[in-house]
Amino acid sequence: MRWLIRQVHRKGKGQVAYEDDIHFGDALTIGRGASQAVFLSDMRAALEHARITSVGRGRYRLESLIDAGVRVDGNIVQQATLAAGAQIEIGSTRIALLDPPEDYDAAVEISTIDASELAARAARKRVPTSLAETRLGKRAAAWLLLVGTLLFGLLLPLGAHYSRDLSELLLSTPLPSRDAWQAGELDSAHHFFGSDCNQCHSEGFRWVKDKDCQTCHKDTPAHADPVTFNLPELGEARCAHCHRDHNGNGGLVREDQALCADCHVGLAGASGGASTLDDIGDFGTAHPEFKVALPAWDAEDRFAPQRVELSAGLQERSGLKFPHELHLDPAGIQAPDGDRTLACADCHRPQPGGARMQPVEFESMCQSCHRLTFDITDPQREVPHGRISEIFHMLDEFYARRALEGQVAEETAPQALRTRRRPGQTVTTEERQLALTWARDKSRQVGERLFNGGTCSVCHATGPGPSIEEPWKVAPVRVAGTWFPKSHFTHRKHTTMACADCHAAETSEASSDLLLPDIANCRQCHAGEQGGRDRLQSGCIACHGYHESDHLLQREL
Repeated sequence: MRWLIRQVHRKGKGQVAYEDDIHFGDALTIGRGASQAVFLSDMRAALEHARITSVGRGRYRLESLIDAGVRVDGNIVQQATLAAGAQIEIGSTRIALLDPPEDYDAAVEISTIDASELAARAARKRVPTSLAETRLGKRAAAWLLLVGTLLFGLLLPLGAHYSRDLSELLLSTPLPSRDAWQAGELDSAHHFFGSDCNQCHSEGFRWVKDKDCQTCHKDTPAHADPVTFNLPELGEARCAHCHRDHNGNGGLVREDQALCADCHVGLAGASGGASTLDDIGDFGTAHPEFKVALPAWDAEDRFAPQRVELSAGLQERSGLKFPHELHLDPAGIQAPDGDRTLACADCHRPQPGGARMQPVEFESMCQSCHRLTFDITDPQREVPHGRISEIFHMLDEFYARRALEGQVAEETAPQALRTRRRPGQTVTTEERQLALTWARDKSRQVGERLFNGGTCSVCHATGPGPSIEEPWKVAPVRVAGTWFPKSHFTHRKHTTMACADCHAAETSEASSDLLLPDIANCRQCHAGEQGGRDRLQSGCIACHGYHESDHLLQREL
């Protein structure tokens, strides 16, 4: 196929020169590459920009070789079938498709778009950027704006303030009334001084100062020590940066995730190593595994919990023997009053308000099954729970009274103690001494059976005591009251969930198992701030507070 390529050269004084070239090939390639049939030096052209194919009878097939397309007669196309007369533009080059002359199969004319034409196009697309271009004077617009501001921002609200009729009229129209001077409704926490603006605005026409906030909030805990964490976000931040009133109820506290993530992403580097906290940016995608306050005590027996990462092998050393699997057996357990099937709610009951669970109490939750009886002849009598000295004091009194009254029904007891005495019968000194000695020995035997024979030792670790008055001791039960002190959680909002959805108690065989849900469990329902189609939107403030320092107050900053 024989192509005619005609180059148009414009010279001074409107002169035009033509230069013809011949190309042989099925297609005419256009681009900035050296191998292209039509070479364009314009940097806006790709190495291989477009391809034109003749389809006969003065018609052409245009194909763009780049995603941006090619401009044809003012429109961007990827491919098109064109007739002679169509104009293709690439950068500052125009390629016109021609009817092929005699002895040629196809023909194109290549020219440079005139700079004045390009400037005219840009001028038509450019929007006005000054008042002069809109044929409006600055002075007239300024006066109009001033009059409008005075009328709608001053005169109408002022008239509504002094005229009830005008005020009612303006309230029924979109025009501004006296309410235009109001900054907005106060948060409910500030309603009690809503009419006294000077409570917060001590300086007229100025922002609320931190000292004005600290007049009431001086005992509010701080978030972080600005000396230890020398961060501009803390040291230079005003109270009003996060707390902006006049936004109605609920508008005083920021709840967006950026409030926390702006500092807690890259905190270690920003604080110069002062912080050892992990980077946290989003609960759903950038949050480490939970850290639990595992109960621990120091050498002086003071509570000193250790924060460790929650893991599958983590164990709780509470001093209590309690296999959940046994107590939650669907077949039930053998209780003194018959078989009984237990559920989680039998021992774990929410506090008023539903946030946490009440402490498990032996008397109200355990004693109905684990009775502390000690003498078969008096099955209703039980020893007190949890006070060893009182247990032995009660046992001494119980058996001393039996011995002194002669009600001992044991063949191993002395004969004098097995004979019932008549009311008012005098007890000799020898008989009294014999009764008290036997009672003391008997109480120690019963105590050994309680502590080492299957009553106390069923649930507790027992051992020899420190003194004669307390011949036995029980390992103290130490259960954490709060596992996650750096966050807040309420069971009340999770009443739609079953206990087993979060706590694997039904399969726990040892009381040392830490039956706490990990972050993967929580992420089944909770996503980050953006939420999800089937998960709840949960920002940082959903589980964490801000002003939670345990030693630094706002007045000390």
